[in-house]
Amino acid sequence: MKKYFSSNAIYMASFAIASFLLTGCNDDDSYPDVDGQNPTIALTTDHIQTETGREFTIKGTVEDKDGIRSIRLANAELSLGKTIDLLEIYKEPVYTYDLSYSFKTPKTQEGESFNIDITVTDLGGRTVESKVLVTMDGDFTAPTFPAAPGATVTVLIKEETKLNLRFSAADDKALDYVEVSIPELDFYEKLPVEGKTLSYDKAISLPSAIASYNLEIKAVDKFSQETVKKSVITVSEMPDFSKMYLSDVKEADLLNSDLFGIPMLIERTAPYTYRARYYSEAPGTEVRFVPQKTDFSPICFGINPNDNTVLTDEPEMSLPIVLEEKGYYEITFNVLTGEYTTNRYTPTDEPAPYTVAIGSETVEFQMSLVGAGMVGIPSWDTRSGFVLTRDKDNPYLFYGEVELEAGSEVEFTITPKDLVHEGTDDGGWWLEPFWRFEAGESDSGENEYNTKNNGNNMSKVKVQKDGKYMFKFDTHLLRSRFYPIN
Repeated sequence: MKKYFSSNAIYMASFAIASFLLTGCNDDDSYPDVDGQNPTIALTTDHIQTETGREFTIKGTVEDKDGIRSIRLANAELSLGKTIDLLEIYKEPVYTYDLSYSFKTPKTQEGESFNIDITVTDLGGRTVESKVLVTMDGDFTAPTFPAAPGATVTVLIKEETKLNLRFSAADDKALDYVEVSIPELDFYEKLPVEGKTLSYDKAISLPSAIASYNLEIKAVDKFSQETVKKSVITVSEMPDFSKMYLSDVKEADLLNSDLFGIPMLIERTAPYTYRARYYSEAPGTEVRFVPQKTDFSPICFGINPNDNTVLTDEPEMSLPIVLEEKGYYEITFNVLTGEYTTNRYTPTDEPAPYTVAIGSETVEFQMSLVGAGMVGIPSWDTRSGFVLTRDKDNPYLFYGEVELEAGSEVEFTITPKDLVHEGTDDGGWWLEPFWRFEAGESDSGENEYNTKNNGNNMSKVKVQKDGKYMFKFDTHLLRSRFYPIN
């Protein structure tokens, strides 16, 4: 019996040691419970409003006195399955953890709302679950004014002097209200809005005396984001405008949706006298003239319907000058007398070449845009710029459609493509002739004209919406325009 007991005791001791060694490998058992309670999670919010293509962040505080093992975030529709293994990351128990997990939805994401399941597991294997509702109705863009008065507006003194105030406000999600105020006239309106857009058109009476007034228009969306437009309204006799513009569009929105070039700057040749040179791309093109760039009101020069030998400044009654044929026109006019002339002409300057010699070969000349901000076009490489097409009927006119993305900033120089170094490791060369924008210190910042083999760097333009844009450039007129076409 004694021998049997001794063998049994040895066996039991060995079994106990083996069991201890085996159970010592279990993480749950190696961290004894403190309170044995489920973990807790306190989210900053249980509803996140975002939009497709935008990153959002789930935040909260996770606590467990026994130690937190992991946090799991999951949603099948978003293809989200993320486990944050705190024991793996920190190699020791974590009792409080500030959750901050960011996720970006793809632009092509379908669906309007998603529940993200959050599961917290502690070192004892206990869990707690929570949910975050993510909806695609967030608004991160302030309202815009597709059409609005410019920084300065001139109203001419009449028997009944009126400011014909027209503007439109828009928001990509929902407007809340729009305010219009002219403090000097004790004029104030607050306009509640249901929907995404508001159009405003009102004749506001002004004293028939020389004066200046401050106009402020404020648009506010449902997320309390706001945009403010301010203008100084000057009431005066007919001024000698320092700048005048040609418009070949009929709607005020089209004066504001371009990146630059619409309306087109023309030349002031003498006091109150202006000359426009313009290429009519098709018979029957209609043009008028405005001293303000953003609207046809309060002043728009066009043919007087009561006397077609002179122009009128009244936007409601002025008729367009019709260019009957395709080709270049020169229009001169005086804003005091209303006298004007319209004549066709043929440019005499040399257009850009059709071919260039590269060694013993002759290749097609290629005009290009070299810069930044254009989808799929390498930045500032003259070997791979965006190549323009020469108009088949006009050797001076080049054009091209380019893809742009909202939020991008576009800038470029108009220059020949460097065909000599194309396909080589040698950096592209800048060739002549090239064209930049404006010149000297009096740059408007709005790319109003081009300068050959000189000029300033282009003023960057910020793209407001995704899509295709048309760029046109005339080497004779030294004018270019860039505008959306869809």
